[in-house]
Amino acid sequence: MNTNTLCETVRIAFMASSDGESDARSAAHEQHLLNCSSCRRWLNDVQSMTGQLQALSYPNAQVDLWAAVEGRIRPLKQGPSLPRLLWPIGAIVLAWRALQLFMDLPIPLLHPLVPLAALVVTLWLVAQDPLAIETSAPELQKRGV
Repeated sequence: MNTNTLCETVRIAFMASSDGESDARSAAHEQHLLNCSSCRRWLNDVQSMTGQLQALSYPNAQVDLWAAVEGRIRPLKQGPSLPRLLWPIGAIVLAWRALQLFMDLPIPLLHPLVPLAALVVTLWLVAQDPLAIETSAPELQKRGV
């Protein structure tokens, strides 16, 4: 077996053993460690690094994020119902159409603008904030978010 391959095999066995994955260390591996200064240095470096990593302290992670999420959820506003919003707009469109039929206005571009403006106002009233996510705190709690 090639020396590099043997060193690699021994190092993998020692890593597996130190991680608790298996007891892959054998007498042959221990013998190689006695004879190979490169593997001894490597093992000392790994053990030193492992000790340094285990000595590090990490801040506690915030496990319960619900309090922070719930505080940022806006309360659900109850606005007027949709039919109550649409009646005035429908009345304006019908009045405009009646005015068009009874009078011939000399501005032809004005005819489609009023219904278009009414459509825009309707969409604005119905959608309010089209990019807002509509949900409530109990709904989020139900889903385990």
